[in-house]
Amino acid sequence: MRTLCQAGLLVVLIFGCASATHAQGVSDDKPLFMLVLGDSVTKGVWADTALGTSNPDAYRQLARTQIQAGLLELLTGRRVNDISNSQKYALIIDHYFDFISRTELSALIGHQPYSIPTLVRQVMQRPVEVFSATMLAGCFQNSDLLFDKIEDFYRAHNDHADPNLVFVNFNAMDFVFKSTIEDFGSNVKRTFEKLAKRFPKTTIVVSPLVDIVTMMTTSYDMVAIPAHFGMPALRCADTYQKIGFDTAVGVSATTSAEDILKKNVTLLAMQQLLDDEIGAIRDHVTSAAYEQFVGQVIRVDPMSPPGGRWSPYLAMDCIHPNIQGQALIGQNIWRALEENYF
Repeated sequence: MRTLCQAGLLVVLIFGCASATHAQGVSDDKPLFMLVLGDSVTKGVWADTALGTSNPDAYRQLARTQIQAGLLELLTGRRVNDISNSQKYALIIDHYFDFISRTELSALIGHQPYSIPTLVRQVMQRPVEVFSATMLAGCFQNSDLLFDKIEDFYRAHNDHADPNLVFVNFNAMDFVFKSTIEDFGSNVKRTFEKLAKRFPKTTIVVSPLVDIVTMMTTSYDMVAIPAHFGMPALRCADTYQKIGFDTAVGVSATTSAEDILKKNVTLLAMQQLLDDEIGAIRDHVTSAAYEQFVGQVIRVDPMSPPGGRWSPYLAMDCIHPNIQGQALIGQNIWRALEENYF
């Protein structure tokens, strides 16, 4: 999806390294190989739309999405956002809804002025090769599917060098799909251990989670798509219901301030577990994979929208970043790379 999330809860990890690049004998005139793991944000879902605006294609896409969602529920008996630890179902979602992706607009794999590959080419004057191992509704629960894509790539390119940079971009979909805090910690640790073991000389750059609860409650009653082309206006609440995020996150017009606080406390606890795992990798502790890891870990600073409001940076589904939101993500990651990598 093209979701902002930073727009729901963006987690971005980047693996790469200037030092490892030279250690592997890769000269600056050779392509910088970027391996990208991610979710709907990485795929740029609906990034070509904006909250409160519309065009005929936006209506067609929303109608098609509703049809696909209804078909999936009919075939599987489960709503689109009810992955519930089912990797098989995650693959079905990725297959059925890939049509809403706009990867060229992505901050991580796109071709826009704010996209990391573009910035590397222009600013660093270096060619870039990108392989995308992304999946809609991607989360730490299902990160094994992303590693499957990585291994498929290396089986097809068995003499290919390790990536200089690996971007791992997750929303806090584990929260949306109701993982417990303990499950989230286990999922994060398993993912990081696999990365540290598979690419022990890379640089890991991690972006913290973004608060999807605050984002959704702020935009709940806003107009997502105005009444045009013979269609009625839709509020964010309507689109949340259509794509299943109202029940997944448990946000509605009647959600109490106490319940919202509890949800945010859970998110903060998940972020702390993520930060603790970053610290363990840096300190080479708690895991044999971390002990063998000789790369670098960079944590991207939290990203706040200008003016403190997400709405100007959201797509019409009220949870994914539009082009301006993708630009914020790209600029935020690029700052971390400039300061700590290049």
